Amino acid sequence: MIRKRKIKNAFTNEIQPDGSSINIIDPYTGCQIQCPYCFQMGNRNWSKDIFINTNIADLLKLQVKEQHGSDLYIGSMCDPYMDLEKQYRLTHKCLKTLRNCDSHVFITTKSDNQLILEDIELLKSFKVPVTVLFGLSNVNQAGKGKNHMNIKVANILKMEGLDVWVFITPVLPYVMNIEEMIEALDKKIPVYFDKLRVMTKGEQDKKVYHWINSCYPQYSSHYKKILFEKDETYYNNLFERYRNDSNIYFMTNIWEV
Repeated sequence: MIRKRKIKNAFTNEIQPDGSSINIIDPYTGCQIQCPYCFQMGNRNWSKDIFINTNIADLLKLQVKEQHGSDLYIGSMCDPYMDLEKQYRLTHKCLKTLRNCDSHVFITTKSDNQLILEDIELLKSFKVPVTVLFGLSNVNQAGKGKNHMNIKVANILKMEGLDVWVFITPVLPYVMNIEEMIEALDKKIPVYFDKLRVMTKGEQDKKVYHWINSCYPQYSSHYKKILFEKDETYYNNLFERYRNDSNIYFMTNIWEV
């Protein structure tokens, strides 16, 4: 259910795996995309309700000076460009407030609706250049290879002079044609890989397996090994394939060298 609410703070503080913390701005709470492998799926209540944080832009105007010079991330407990943004434009309103601040703003999205293209001129107007963290693991685009909509959009943003990073997190074995996707991306865009990480809490592993059986049944036996037997052969081979590519980064400790 979609609900509207008012919040007390424009920022939340998120602790990272290394113990550091980052400042998060979430125009919404919850996500409409519903990728079965999202790390949030370990929470049984994730996105049962999606909240529209109606007053976040007004709060941001009052509170942004407190974050002077710090890195700010838009999108953690939501995708800031999911379809709700078409109607409410809260991300757009937040960006208008942030464009003249002294902070480095990072936007994380994997929405495939091309809505971010409507904000190109706004993003280019930032006092401190903004960075777009573009995800290629959208459930609706996962098997499209070089025809992935977000590859097209990432390349457009890069061509327009914006700082763009691409995340294939997670890499979905066999479903994704990784070589084709990498070849289609602008060679100046850095790419980050991570393996499929699932938790038994919330039966996330079973949700992923159900999705594979429904959409890609030809890979069911492979995913049974990956999900339930912790087989990392595919990922180790992927590392060997790209370990010497200076434009590709691996975000998992199984690839530490």
